Amino acid sequence: MPLDAITYRVKAGHEDRLIEVFSPRNFTRVDSPVIRDAGGRTVGMLLGTGLFVQGETLVRVIHHDGVPAAQIARHMSVQEGVRAAERAIQPWLTEPRDTETEQGFRDHFHRSLMLVLEQDSPDERPAAGTVALRYPLRPGAGAELADARDVRGRGTPLRVSPDHPTIVRTALFLQQDTLVRVVQYDGHPYDVVGYLSDRCHGEKAEAWLADYLLDPSRPVDPDAYLVRAHEQAMTSIAHMSVLGVE
Repeated sequence: MPLDAITYRVKAGHEDRLIEVFSPRNFTRVDSPVIRDAGGRTVGMLLGTGLFVQGETLVRVIHHDGVPAAQIARHMSVQEGVRAAERAIQPWLTEPRDTETEQGFRDHFHRSLMLVLEQDSPDERPAAGTVALRYPLRPGAGAELADARDVRGRGTPLRVSPDHPTIVRTALFLQQDTLVRVVQYDGHPYDVVGYLSDRCHGEKAEAWLADYLLDPSRPVDPDAYLVRAHEQAMTSIAHMSVLGVE
């Protein structure tokens, strides 16, 4: 059950306003998780979404059952709650866009869709929550990563491991100069910290990223690595699934 993500440019320092827009008392959830094509035929299922912000970057993570992005965009474009939220966040966007029409929304969705560099989603388990970490890139690194696209030969991809049974799925997304690691879990958020410390610091599954990072040095001490991971963690604004708000 894969993940996709789209990103927005927002004005830094307005996290509280964004959290308010997407709070349960203000945000109207999608009317149905069932995704249908233009003819009304069921083509897939929307399993959950998460919203995260850090600085000038807002990311929406979308969990689905493998339906093409075009169908997701069509489904979201007709949701009044989503359209209302788009209107509400306009004052805090640095790149205004037209999402009032269904076609305008779909066009924006595709422009903002992040490139999937890595993904591992081995089963259908629902997630209790999602953690997103933003990696600061050096100037020009985003374009280099986008040109490379297939990074499988550059290092060991970060995979779900039986050593960390509460980790459900993981993905690495890129859009321009924004690189975001997403990890879903079905236990406790601290399980993600242990998983990343083991796989990224201990096994160095992300060592290949050093060439692209703003600060390529890697903390030798595990505690220092954890400090960096906390610094990269994006603020969770909302996390919703077909089972309800999580």
